[in-house]
Amino acid sequence: MYPWLTSPDGPFPLSSYFTLLTVGFMIAIFLAWRAAPRFGIDPDDLLDMSLYMFAAGLIGARILHVFADGYFWDYVHLCTDPLQVEVPSFIHVPCRVDADCVAAEAGELCHPEALTCRPGRDCFAAFKFWSGGLAFYGGFILAVAIGVRFIYKRGITFARMADLCAPSIAFGLIWGRAGCFLSGCCFGTVTESPLGISFPGGARLPGADGQCPKFYNLVTTSTGDKMCSIGSPAFEQHIEAGLIHPPVHHSLPVHPTQLYEAGFCLALTLYLFFWRRKHTRFAGQVWWEMCGLYGLGRFVVEIFRNDDRGVWALGLSTSQIIALPIMAVSAWMLYQGLRRPPTTDPYGLAPPEQV
Repeated sequence: MYPWLTSPDGPFPLSSYFTLLTVGFMIAIFLAWRAAPRFGIDPDDLLDMSLYMFAAGLIGARILHVFADGYFWDYVHLCTDPLQVEVPSFIHVPCRVDADCVAAEAGELCHPEALTCRPGRDCFAAFKFWSGGLAFYGGFILAVAIGVRFIYKRGITFARMADLCAPSIAFGLIWGRAGCFLSGCCFGTVTESPLGISFPGGARLPGADGQCPKFYNLVTTSTGDKMCSIGSPAFEQHIEAGLIHPPVHHSLPVHPTQLYEAGFCLALTLYLFFWRRKHTRFAGQVWWEMCGLYGLGRFVVEIFRNDDRGVWALGLSTSQIIALPIMAVSAWMLYQGLRRPPTTDPYGLAPPEQV
């Protein structure tokens, strides 16, 4: 697990997730830019639209995370009353005044009754997407909405632009999930399968004063015991659930759901790039196959995930709930398109016959 590609305390801190996400986006745009003329699209229009969609994607992904992943009230309280926000690595640090927390690098506020530290007021925490917390479907929906408005104003056919961009979207997702894997987030359920991967961490009992070492989280396990832990999200979840006990330095093996989705997106990218684009029966087919197949793959992968991501009625996650209508619409559009007679020129780009 490498959540940072460079030192977070250095002059150029680069988080693994956001860096890989950005690199993947840039390569994806380059691939679409090169292919644009084959779809009758000005490459400059593609670049302009991509910048708008990138910004919209970050905003939409952050909005869905804030409202659907279970952290909404933490963001609200960080602005209105940060004393209500309990950060595991802060709340075990004793204090008498706020300066004690600042000196211990454990937040900025000392709770007047508990006499333990809390984070400082931050009304912009919900907007700090670079700190982590992005939900793909939120970004996808808002980015598509902005993209549709853009191509409408430029007079570009939706099906052409959508088919051009579909493989690049799948390609970019590979990089995003690789970043998730390096960060340790989006992990899966415990498994005895040979595919299981253990994530690192460290755990120990609190000291005689009931305190943990610096930067350790004070965790109350499912049995009511106090434990100090630090490390990957999977490791800390297993400590809290009482599944592992110190001395231990790795989580139990879990499904590497980040790699499952990265592998699926790689297969989807290759299929769309090298097969579907060359065997397109109707304009829009590449796009709707990408939407439907990704929705199906994401729905299945979500079954094996076990991180905090928002779980609703019938045990469905936020992404599964969104994937269902997307798969349904995609299936319907593919059905309608395949009913029409196939054509060798689905985008109408062939020059008119000379008379």
